[in-house]
Amino acid sequence: MSILLLAFIGGIVSAVSTSVGSLLAPLFSKFETLRKYHMSMDFALGVMLSAVAFSLVGPELMKGHHLKLIFSGLVSGGLFILFTHKLISYFNRDEKYNSYKTLLVAALIFHNLPEGMGAGASLAGMNLNEAIPLQMAISIQNVAEGLLLTMLLQGLGLSLFWSVLGGIISGLIEMSGAVFAGFLLQDTVTLLPFLLALAGGAMMMSVLLEVHESISLGKHLKAKDFLGGMLVIPLTNFLMG
Repeated sequence: MSILLLAFIGGIVSAVSTSVGSLLAPLFSKFETLRKYHMSMDFALGVMLSAVAFSLVGPELMKGHHLKLIFSGLVSGGLFILFTHKLISYFNRDEKYNSYKTLLVAALIFHNLPEGMGAGASLAGMNLNEAIPLQMAISIQNVAEGLLLTMLLQGLGLSLFWSVLGGIISGLIEMSGAVFAGFLLQDTVTLLPFLLALAGGAMMMSVLLEVHESISLGKHLKAKDFLGGMLVIPLTNFLMG
């Protein structure tokens, strides 16, 4: 199977899982407060760090290979999310919309591009026994994120239809990232550590910014949900034996 096709499959898995989360939103329409949003978000944050530590970056760091590529990928992914965060903050400085909700929506949408690149690159360039747990973790996270994004869009005043459509479109952004990664890997597989680290850097910065915003609002991570997310990849690796 070609590298591009494998990356495309990874992108489809990501897009579908995000769409599933969005389509579940009507069942959770009663959860309309930021306090309830964190039930989903804290778990997703844990899954992100689990993916970074146990699949995207950690294994390559342990090998001690491609350290320059890994470092540059981490920095690039982190700076991309930080830049988009600052950009959204600037355009929303008059707080026409709820500032926290707007920033969280932006973080969820924009980190999908490098995350999709990681999903596509992992399936196209890693061994299946390494790639499948990561695909499962990203899919689980995407369901939570798709649900959360749709609920947030509703909270900003969009109708249920347009909110669900927005969640589905965010999944398509992730798929486009996966396909782009496939095109890059067709030329040289040596880019794999960089692409994986790029996704890792974007996820880490997303987690840091979300935690910072939560603390500034006087909210705290729910340890149970966060640790549950952190266990996703280790538990999947254990079950796959």
